[in-house]
Amino acid sequence: MSTISPFRALLAVDVDGYGRQPDALLSMLHREIYAALTNVCERSSLAEAWSSVSLLQRPGDELVALLPVETLPLLVHPFLDHLQEELVRADRRLREHDRDLRLRLRVAVHVGSVRGDASVTAGISRAMNEVHRLLGCDPVRSALRDSDPDVTFVAAVLSEQVFAQVVEGGRTELPPSEFTKVRAKVKQFDQPAWLYVPRPSRGPAETGSTESERPAPASPA
Repeated sequence: MSTISPFRALLAVDVDGYGRQPDALLSMLHREIYAALTNVCERSSLAEAWSSVSLLQRPGDELVALLPVETLPLLVHPFLDHLQEELVRADRRLREHDRDLRLRLRVAVHVGSVRGDASVTAGISRAMNEVHRLLGCDPVRSALRDSDPDVTFVAAVLSEQVFAQVVEGGRTELPPSEFTKVRAKVKQFDQPAWLYVPRPSRGPAETGSTESERPAPASPA
């Protein structure tokens, strides 16, 4: 007789532009990711939960952490805001090694039934598949792609379930008005989700006007 796996909070992160980085720098990026997440959890009252977290990672840079379901409110706030602040500091360190090396993260927060033990079937679940689809949806990718890379370091997407339980349910300090409803559509996955960017900005192409758009100087009288 099969048993129902426990409900967990799912935190997924992915590095923007990871595949464009040279092999020699990938290990440094991974160290920075783990250090940043650890520091942010300590600042967000999640240190105890993080110390016993189940980490599942797919090939590449996607990382999923399974946390107790009661941590969901803190993962929405203040975790995401603290992560933005932490990555600003990490950016300064990384640019000392390579001026083109950046650590900007897409984040997805979901909730669902997932096994997090050491068995061969650990992590195989609908919720795990869904959090990866959320992480790869176009709205959260565009939020980073179309922003200023020196300002916006985090773009996060919440599943409809998390938004309803945590944000609309009044379990976080962030009001619903700070979130934008989007459509997360990846392959067969197609669900509403909610976008949150702790520090939004416009990309360089959107700021100011080009030379051709600027008004011509007035002719002398």
